[in-house]
Amino acid sequence: MKIRKKFLLFVVIVCCVAAYGCTHSNAPPPNPVMQQSQSGSSAPAPSTGSRPQYLDFPDIPIPSELDLVSKDSYVFQSGAMKSGVLTLRGRVDVNSLINFFSMALPRDGWKPKGQFRYRRSALIFEKPDKTCVILLSEGTIWTTAEIYVAPATGN
Repeated sequence: MKIRKKFLLFVVIVCCVAAYGCTHSNAPPPNPVMQQSQSGSSAPAPSTGSRPQYLDFPDIPIPSELDLVSKDSYVFQSGAMKSGVLTLRGRVDVNSLINFFSMALPRDGWKPKGQFRYRRSALIFEKPDKTCVILLSEGTIWTTAEIYVAPATGN
């Protein structure tokens, strides 16, 4: 039942993006170090010394501070196409994750399509043959990232 709710949420977000479109600025994402000093926040900046890891998807970098929650993850492969959801968690600031994914995924060929921020954040990226939606939520102890990858639908 839990997987069905996650999949339904994913479908709703993708449909909203497809139906209404999303705009984004061509400006680069804010520098997390500058953002921290300007806002006076004590949120930690992402570590520059740690290298991202690649799990089931070779074009989606994952911050090394996040650990895979295998019981809440599933990946399906048919031929060369992989799709599914990776659930990760760690003690990481949501804004640093937004900055990480906003900068790292375009380096792997993903085109940003839009984002929603705050209570629950969502980042939407696409390639010609697939779509990636990253849902982020911050709890008391852990921050959870759910990375959904699905084949792109024809227009």
